[in-house]
Amino acid sequence: MNMRTIFSLAAVLMLVTGCDDNTEACDEGNKAVITVFNNSLCTPDVSVDGEQIATDMGILATQSVEVDAGNIDVEFDLAFISLCTAFNTTVTVACGDSVTVEFTGE
Repeated sequence: MNMRTIFSLAAVLMLVTGCDDNTEACDEGNKAVITVFNNSLCTPDVSVDGEQIATDMGILATQSVEVDAGNIDVEFDLAFISLCTAFNTTVTVACGDSVTVEFTGE
């Protein structure tokens, strides 16, 4: 391998692994709180920032999770056949914030 190829591979590796995830660490006790509320007749699986926080979340159920500040992805996955529509959103939170995300199934 010549030096140009090595530098090219190193640059690609840094681009892939060096992505900023847009989060800021919060002190313990001052983390942001995201509360998910299921206001639908469906029972979704809920993930916050890639971590599953609820499986088959019950009707009118709530689930809270503490996160660091930044842009946080909230995803609702449904069974293959469902009356509801899957929902994905991104919320921006700061340390100490409290945010509620409502799933209506529409």
